[in-house]
Amino acid sequence: MTKTMPRHTGPLANGYDVHELLYKLHSRPWLCLAVVSPDQTPNTLRLANSLAELGTQQRRHPVEVIDALQLDLEQSTTIAHRIESQKDVHDAERRVVIALDSPIANPVAIGVLGVADAVLILLKKGVSSIPEARSIIKIIGRERLIGAVLTVD
Repeated sequence: MTKTMPRHTGPLANGYDVHELLYKLHSRPWLCLAVVSPDQTPNTLRLANSLAELGTQQRRHPVEVIDALQLDLEQSTTIAHRIESQKDVHDAERRVVIALDSPIANPVAIGVLGVADAVLILLKKGVSSIPEARSIIKIIGRERLIGAVLTVD
């Protein structure tokens, strides 16, 4: 588990310092990374944006962020189809980070989680429920869980 702390200076001033986390995420190949939290929090999108921003800087290729919070069925289908078609192109330079609601709170998110190569769970100290996090892991499958992040802000 990796802790992230808010940054107050530098290029990621509005995000998290995710240098170490991004390095660890490179240990496994992925084209589509889903960031999901058992809590209804804007920090899910904040973490996704931080990862994409730093990933773009380091790779010199854009890492796209998709805000899939409060997803409906039509959006879920569109995003899942788009991700699948990008994978068919086999373009290793194109990476996508998707911020998603908990599949427990919004079951429509399961469709998008199904096309993600890897899933990162965002937990908040003193707020996140371990049983709910375990339920999310059961839904996504342990084999696609790439890690967990504990925020302390």
